[in-house]
Amino acid sequence: MGEQKSRSRHLIDPEIISAVDLIPTTDLTESTLMESRKNQSQMMQQIDVTQMYPITLEKKVVPSYFSGPDIRIEIIKPKQSKHHKMPLYYSIHGGGMVLGSPVVDRPANASLAAQHGFCCVSVYYRLAPEHVQPSQLQDCYSGLKWCIEHAEELGIDTQKVAVGGSSAGGGLAAGLALYIRDQKEFEIHHLRLMRPMLDDRTSTAPEHPYAGEFIWTKQSNYFGWKSVLGDEPGQEEVSEYYVPARAKSLTGLPPTYINIGTIDLFIDEALFFAKQLAFDGVLVELHVYPGYHHMSPAFPDAHFSKEGARTSEYALLKALEIFDINSNEYNVNANKVGLQ
Repeated sequence: MGEQKSRSRHLIDPEIISAVDLIPTTDLTESTLMESRKNQSQMMQQIDVTQMYPITLEKKVVPSYFSGPDIRIEIIKPKQSKHHKMPLYYSIHGGGMVLGSPVVDRPANASLAAQHGFCCVSVYYRLAPEHVQPSQLQDCYSGLKWCIEHAEELGIDTQKVAVGGSSAGGGLAAGLALYIRDQKEFEIHHLRLMRPMLDDRTSTAPEHPYAGEFIWTKQSNYFGWKSVLGDEPGQEEVSEYYVPARAKSLTGLPPTYINIGTIDLFIDEALFFAKQLAFDGVLVELHVYPGYHHMSPAFPDAHFSKEGARTSEYALLKALEIFDINSNEYNVNANKVGLQ
């Protein structure tokens, strides 16, 4: 895409602008999906976190609580735990509801386990369009419920549970939090949303003048939402568990952290969600990064990527009361985590 035709290139932070040239923006479609999955899988399988951090990585198959197929999860733990019972971070991967796997979150989860003694669990939820909602919600809920019911086996503290995700994972995490709130079977204590995909109506709204030109476009977003909903996005009757921005009330959600870039397609929905959280009496921390697009995690050494790593990890540790906020013991390894 040439500079003269671009409406937002001049707004991109110089530290992360190279992504728009290295990764050409193409709209995701049914015909390009399989190739995109293959390319992403080949890139991520090269990362061996057990060689990077003193952690263990275990894969398990756990049952669905909805009579669905068994669910795969992977568990990352520190080799030497800092806690009698470990806090649990349950992560849900991104990929527009149609791509990805927990592999993409392994480096950040391994860093969190090694540095702060977390048990990090990731779920292989079923992808769209082969599987539509409530498949994703059921898989994510089942994986977390299994962890809660097997807390002693895992060595986790059920009073220190956080759920988070990036992009589509952030949207699924928010929907899961709403479902957990309403089911009342157990509680979570922090919600961590990075560049979250929260609202199907963004894909049918008028074009944003500056956001969503690069990396993850309105057209790709439309494909993702149509794939996971199994119907045209933007219709009136859609469950808030599938589309968190549709929730009439966010009251009762745990303290929530959100970060977003100003030229990310999801800027408006993230801002509206943060506003609704505050209105409904939920502690919310919002960070908006100037000139950041949806591919910002690829640049962990960029200034605002480091800021995102620092603030998101601080919010997580504070919400779970893992450290004394008045002490000087807290030190986030920003270079390792990035704006995950």
